[in-house]
Amino acid sequence: MGKFTIAYAPDDGYVNMTVVSMFSVLQNNIDSEIEFIILYSELSEASINKLNSIKSKFNCSIRYIKVNDSEFASFPMSKWVTVQAWFRIKIPDLCPDLEKVLYLDCDTMINQSLRSLFEIDLKDSYVAAVKDVWDVDKHLKRLSMESDSYFNSGVMLFNCKLWRKDNLFNKIKDYAIKNKKIIKFCDQDSLNKVIDTKKINLHPKYNFMDTWWRNYYNQYEADDLRDYEDAKKNPVIVHLTGPKPDMKGCQNLMCEKWWYYARLTEVYLEETEKFKNSKDPNKKKKILSKIFNIKNEYRNKDKWKVLTILGIKIKFRLEHDEKIFLIFNTAFIGDILLNNTLVQNIKYFYPHSKVVYVVQPQFKDIAKYQKDVDDVITFNKKKDNNLFGFLKFIRNFPYKNIFASFVIYSNDRNLVLSRMLKAKHIITEPHNWFTKLMSTKEKYNRKTYIHKRDISTGLIESLTGKSLLNLPIKYDVPEINTEVIKQVKSIDKELISITATSKFKPKDMPVEDAVELINLINNSGRCPIFLGAGEVARNYINELNKMGCENFISLVDKTDFIELANVLKLSKSLISVDTGTMHMGNALDVPTVAVFYSHSKELWAPQEGLYKSFVLSGKPTVEEIYKALDKV
Repeated sequence: MGKFTIAYAPDDGYVNMTVVSMFSVLQNNIDSEIEFIILYSELSEASINKLNSIKSKFNCSIRYIKVNDSEFASFPMSKWVTVQAWFRIKIPDLCPDLEKVLYLDCDTMINQSLRSLFEIDLKDSYVAAVKDVWDVDKHLKRLSMESDSYFNSGVMLFNCKLWRKDNLFNKIKDYAIKNKKIIKFCDQDSLNKVIDTKKINLHPKYNFMDTWWRNYYNQYEADDLRDYEDAKKNPVIVHLTGPKPDMKGCQNLMCEKWWYYARLTEVYLEETEKFKNSKDPNKKKKILSKIFNIKNEYRNKDKWKVLTILGIKIKFRLEHDEKIFLIFNTAFIGDILLNNTLVQNIKYFYPHSKVVYVVQPQFKDIAKYQKDVDDVITFNKKKDNNLFGFLKFIRNFPYKNIFASFVIYSNDRNLVLSRMLKAKHIITEPHNWFTKLMSTKEKYNRKTYIHKRDISTGLIESLTGKSLLNLPIKYDVPEINTEVIKQVKSIDKELISITATSKFKPKDMPVEDAVELINLINNSGRCPIFLGAGEVARNYINELNKMGCENFISLVDKTDFIELANVLKLSKSLISVDTGTMHMGNALDVPTVAVFYSHSKELWAPQEGLYKSFVLSGKPTVEEIYKALDKV
C-alpha cells in the first residue's frame, strides 16, 4: 500500500484524454491509494461529471483546485500552449500539505505500477523528469544552461517541500516574463532554465515519447538509445505526443493500448465518434503535395530534404546517420587485439556506426572476429607501400564519406591514406611535424595514458570530449573441427598452452626453464601444448628435443589464427611470454599467466581486474610460474 498523488491541468477539450489517463493509473495501481488533483480555470458540468465517473469504478479521491488564469496573463504563450500548461508550476504552492506529487499531461497513459517512480528519493532536486528528445543542444544553447540535458515537462515528479522553500514559482515567473524573446516552449523552457542542474534525469520508460523517436527527431546515442529500446518493450508512462489516438493519422505504437483503456471508460462512445468525424491528414495534403511540397524524409535514419514540383521529386541527402569509422593498424597481433577497446568505445558513443578495420592481409582474422567490428580491409605494406599501391587502395576502397579515421602509432603511411580517403576527422598521437600536418584539429583534449591499449583507445576522447570506457577486449571466433582441433580434443587431460617465444629473444623463456615447467605440468597429470610460429619458435622446439624433452604436444607452425583461438578455448590455462598470444587469451577469457622477462609490463600487461590473468615480471622462477596456474 501507499498513497500516490497525481495532478492534471485539463480544459474541456482535454477532459476525455484525462479520464482515460486517470483510468490507466487506477488499472495499474490497484494496490495503492490514489488521489487525483485537477487544476482548472473553467470546466463544464459535463466535464466534471466525466472526471467523477472514475470514482464509481475505483476507490480514489479527486481534489479540484480552481486556478485564476488571469494570474498568468503576462506569461509567454504560443499557439500550441494554453494557459493550463502554466498551472503545473503552481502545484506545490496550491497543495501545502504535499511533499511529493506527480504531474502528468492529459495525453499520457500509465502502463505499469508507479511505485518505483514514487519511491525515488528527490533529495535536493526540484524535479525528476525525462530528457526531451528533439533539438536538445539548441535548447541548451538558447537558454544558456549549465546542465547538459533538457527535460520534457509533460511528466514531472515534484519535490514540493523544496519547491516551496526556495520560492520557485516566483523565480520561474520572473524568468518567463523577463525572457519572452528567447523563450520558445513557454513553461518547459522556463522550468528547465530555472531548475537547470537541480533535477534527476529519469529513464525514458517514465515518459516514453514514441512519436519523436519513431520519426528520428532525436539526437541521442549510446546509453540513451539503449534506454529507449528498453523503454519501448514495456514503458511505465506513455506520452502520446503528436497526433492523438482519437484522431485519424495517429501512428503511435501505443494507440491500441490507449483504446483498450478508453473502451472501459464513460467517454468511449464519444471518442469513437470523434475519431470517425476526424479528417485523415494524409488525404488532405495529397493533392497539394503533388503540386508543390517541401519536407524532410528519413530513411534508415539518413535525413533527406524532398522537394516536389508538379509531381517531380528532387531529393537531397542532408546528413548520414550511419557514420563510418576507420581504424588503421598495420602492426601485429597484440597491437590489433588491444584496439578492440577502441572499437567497443566507438560503438558505445556511436551505436549506429560502422567500424572498419584496416590491417595487413595476414592479420585479417585477428580483426574480423573482434567484438563490434563490421568489416576488415587489408593493405599489403610489403607490396603496395608506394604511390601506385596507395592509388589502388583508394580506388578499391568500398566506403565513402568517412567520418573518422583513427591512425594507431602515428603511422605516416596510414595518415596519408586517411587524407586520401578524405576522412572528416583524422586522429592520432602527436609525434612530429608531419603527424600534426596530416591529422585534424579536434576541439577536445585527451588524457595521457601509459598502457598501449589505452593510448589508442584514448583517441576517442578527442572526438567525444568524454572519458573512454574501460572495457575488456573481446575476440569471438567460430568453433571449428579441423584435424589439429580433433587432435587436441582427443587428449584426455587438462591442457596447458604455452607460448615460450616472441619476436625479441630477451623476452623468451629460457629453454632450461621450459624443460622444468613441462615436467611439473606432466607430473600433475596435465598436458603441455607449445604454440608459436616462425623460425624462432621452430628452433626453440628443436632445442627442447635436443635436451631430451619430448613429452609435450607441439603445434608450432601448425595452426592459423582461428585454430590457435580454438586451441586456447580448449585449454585450462595459458602461459605466455608473447603479448599477442597473451592478449588473445585475455580476449577469449582464458585464464592466463603473463610472463614478462625483459619488456615493459606497464605498457603491455593484462590490466588488473579485467581478465583472468596473473602477471609475473623480472626473473620469475619456474616454481613461481607453475604456482601461478592455480592463481588464475
